[in-house]
Amino acid sequence: MKAITANPETIREVFSKRYIIPDFQRPYSWDNETCGKLWDDITDFYGTGVTNDDKYFLGNIVINLSVRNTVSAWEVVDGQQRLTTLLLLIKALHSHAGTVKALEKCLRIEDPLTSDLTDELRVNSCVISEDRENLQAVILDKLADGMQESNIISNYGFFCEKIDEWRVHNGNTSDKLNRFILALLDNVVLLPIHCGSEDDALTIFETINNRGMSLSDADIFKAKLYHYTPANEQDQFIKDWNQLEDHDGLFRILMHILRAKAGDASKETSMRSYFTKNDSHLSAYKEIMKSLKIIDAIWYGWYGTDKIDSLWHIMDTYPNYYWQFPFFVFLHKYGLYNETAGEFILPGKYTSKFEELMDATVQYFFIKGVVYNSVNAVRDTVYKVCVDIEKEKDYLQDYKANIYKEDIKDFKDLLDTDRLKRYQRGIVLLCAYLNPKQDKRKFAEFMCGRVDIEHILPRKWNNYDGWTDELWNEKLNTLGNLVPLSKSLNIAARNEFFDKKKEFYKESEIADVLDLTKVKEWTPEALDKKQKEKTRRLLSYFGIK
Repeated sequence: MKAITANPETIREVFSKRYIIPDFQRPYSWDNETCGKLWDDITDFYGTGVTNDDKYFLGNIVINLSVRNTVSAWEVVDGQQRLTTLLLLIKALHSHAGTVKALEKCLRIEDPLTSDLTDELRVNSCVISEDRENLQAVILDKLADGMQESNIISNYGFFCEKIDEWRVHNGNTSDKLNRFILALLDNVVLLPIHCGSEDDALTIFETINNRGMSLSDADIFKAKLYHYTPANEQDQFIKDWNQLEDHDGLFRILMHILRAKAGDASKETSMRSYFTKNDSHLSAYKEIMKSLKIIDAIWYGWYGTDKIDSLWHIMDTYPNYYWQFPFFVFLHKYGLYNETAGEFILPGKYTSKFEELMDATVQYFFIKGVVYNSVNAVRDTVYKVCVDIEKEKDYLQDYKANIYKEDIKDFKDLLDTDRLKRYQRGIVLLCAYLNPKQDKRKFAEFMCGRVDIEHILPRKWNNYDGWTDELWNEKLNTLGNLVPLSKSLNIAARNEFFDKKKEFYKESEIADVLDLTKVKEWTPEALDKKQKEKTRRLLSYFGIK
């Protein structure tokens, strides 16, 4: 194996080179959900207040230098999905800030003689012609009506929408967008692993994905649990392990269950450190595996009540996962698990207490989220709630004691604005669930499908029903203009006039949507009326006068 080098590079440095996606790679496959995680990671990093020295690591790419037709380029053996997606994000940013030359240089190759930008892209796919053509159409502004939908085109549109939303929530100024662009280019980094040959690159790729360099926490825990399992039980251990899903997620929850049992409400350490620095956490392999099975059964198979299922799905929209820990600590403590059938049940006498915990958790997390938009605002309280659940103390008081008068005032004020940030989707769903006319079973079933948030006044501007451009900008993303709609109905109703939309709304099972069919025109006055109605409904649930 020849020399291998690996040095972190900023996005600006990474996209100063020419890349080829070789034909042995699979086609581009990232979807909107995966792109959403990348977008959230980057915007969360930027939202912490980035200084020149701050860096955010996005992962590895494995490349080797290749010469084709006398042209040198880096052949991408691992990382083509990430590189292509970043190219789409850069293009989406460029479409919102076309004067930023630095973005253009990341998209297209410069002529070595004139330094003019050519039509050759920084990333050229040799996998399938559709990927290459769609990427060129997006980057070179050649998208046309009637083009077949693809992940590349869909994800580009997704990033454009996310940037639109980000700009609205951040004042819609060029200066703020430019600062975000600079943070992306100069503070977000990748680790290119430069290999001496394609064979070496493939070996490194296989090692990363199969044997070691990118071992997940769960891979390490599995090895330790296997070590502690007696030889005659190891085959069963492997069988049980393979039946579990999202092992890292299960261990994250388990860590907080074990911390609660130990009365530990201190700042958490990393999951890997927690489980490996204290052998007792994994040496009790039978108890560990049973707990993992319980968590898995709750996560993937348990249906409590319509309320439990609905609120759980609503909290699934929350930008971080800390809300899960009090739920699982409670259920692990009070639930019953049939290991033979793999089924979890919560005895009826605990159901109302769990629903009470869910209400308190929903209220606390959305107030803190909307007001502070930071995980730091909820973590310490969650640790204490988990401990007090386990110790059978007044855990609800932990939430109440950490919601301040200023929080309530700010939350109340923000409900009437378009500044609900990453919590908008959850608030819209919660509001719909709370509609007194809503059939709760139908809502729970609705939440199991693909759900979109519908803009009644469409995001594509239409000048009608008394709306001005100023009012449209002000009201577009407020609660009064938003309802949950199944994805199929949302596609059908998208950008139609209100009278036409109502025909599609009639097919919904959501009361907030059906209520709109009784509204004659979607005027500013009609929207304001809905805004007040929904705000009152939410404030009543949150116990705010």
